[in-house]
Amino acid sequence: MEKQLRSKKISFAGAVRIAFRKYFNFRGVASRREYWFFVLFTILVSIVLGTVDQILTPASTVAADAFALSVEQNPTSINFELLNASLAESANATPISNFAGLITLLPLITAMVRRMRDAGFGAWWLLLSWVPLFISIITLLPTKQKPAVGLQSPMTA
Repeated sequence: MEKQLRSKKISFAGAVRIAFRKYFNFRGVASRREYWFFVLFTILVSIVLGTVDQILTPASTVAADAFALSVEQNPTSINFELLNASLAESANATPISNFAGLITLLPLITAMVRRMRDAGFGAWWLLLSWVPLFISIITLLPTKQKPAVGLQSPMTA
C-alpha cells in the first residue's frame, strides 16, 4: 500500500490530508512532494492568518517601544521585565496565528522526521536545527566588562 502511494504523484490537497492523517505517526517515510507541499501549506496558512490577525487585533507596541528605548539608552544591560512585557504583547496580538501554529506544529515535525528517514538520514539530525538558537543565547549572555586600564598610548603619557 505504501509503495502504491509513493509511486503516484501526490497533489497539494493530498499531501495536506496525509500530513494531518499521520498527525502522531513518526514511522514510515514522506516523499519530497508530500513534505514540501505541507510546508507550503503551513506557510500560506500563516500568511493568511497573520493578515487576519493584523486586521482583527492590531498590535500594540507600547512595551516593545519601551524595551527598544531601554536597550538604546543602555545597551550593556537588558531589562527583562520590559522584554517579557513586549513578548506577551506580541503573543496577544496574534491569537489566531498562534492557535494555527500549535495545530500544525506536530504534523510538521512528524513530516520532517519521515522526510529525513526517506532521504536516508536519522531523525536525530533534526536536532542540528537547534544549534543557531543555542549560539544566539550564548552570544546574548552578558559578559564581564574588562577595565579600561592600559588603553592609554605611551605617546600621550
